[in-house]
Amino acid sequence: MSETRSICIVVYDRSKRPDSMLRHTAQRLRAMGLHVGGLLQDGKPGDISSCATLVLEDIGTGRRIQVFERRGAEALGCRLDPSGLAEAAGWVREALATSPDVLFINRFGHLEAEGRGILHEIGAAATAGIPMVIAVSQLLLPQWHIFAGHVAFFATTSEQIESWSLAQAAAAS
Repeated sequence: MSETRSICIVVYDRSKRPDSMLRHTAQRLRAMGLHVGGLLQDGKPGDISSCATLVLEDIGTGRRIQVFERRGAEALGCRLDPSGLAEAAGWVREALATSPDVLFINRFGHLEAEGRGILHEIGAAATAGIPMVIAVSQLLLPQWHIFAGHVAFFATTSEQIESWSLAQAAAAS
């Protein structure tokens, strides 16, 4: 990948997921007039008796899809639903076609670290020079560096993401 400066990563650990901060930031950027696309996620953790919920939302349209398989009451553990993830990947491709000022990617997760998931869409956005904000688990940071190198902008606050996004949009105009 050649243009990693157009990537802002938010590193997180399991105790402090970035979902509400990313949602707040995307909303603020839209209110400031930026064209924001991509995916946000929310959900609730599971427990020993039930699987977590994981919902992806298309920022541009508000479409939502549950991406954990519903495996029944007796099932142990959670599993991503490939068809739900494929549908969300299509939403990212649709967002890319509109050339957003900034594209949010809910996660660089285990599937992306394995070369699957929405990795193709992340690469397409980078190739097109579309600025991206991507959440990356601390545990997957080594795989992220293998994929994208070490020169992405690191943000820990909504304000840092906003400043970075505004600078990216100003540089593009």
